[in-house]
Amino acid sequence: SMLGSGAVIVMDESVCMVKVTYRALKFFEHESCGKCVPCREGTDWLRKILERIENGFGREGDIELLLDVVKVMIGRTFCPLGDGAAGVVTAMIKHFRNEFEEHISTRKCKLSEAN
Repeated sequence: SMLGSGAVIVMDESVCMVKVTYRALKFFEHESCGKCVPCREGTDWLRKILERIENGFGREGDIELLLDVVKVMIGRTFCPLGDGAAGVVTAMIKHFRNEFEEHISTRKCKLSEAN
């Protein structure tokens, strides 16, 4: 969680971080007012890419594409919502990149099979 978000979420190793990131981006996309292009388009693209990865249709290069979209968003939105969305994606990839890579390479979530 980033400074100022007012939230701490604790999860164990049975939780899929790709799914958590996707759900967070659905929230940010829904909450975007749509007034500024970086937030409106950025949250939409981040959600679409994450949805593709989550549903087993991720492609090589999707992680880099997520990070490229984030770079376009940070510091270019009217309010902090866009930076918040970008921060979530950046942090999740930084700390759980292996889960994103595994989703893309195997086209499934190993955690959903275990539960």
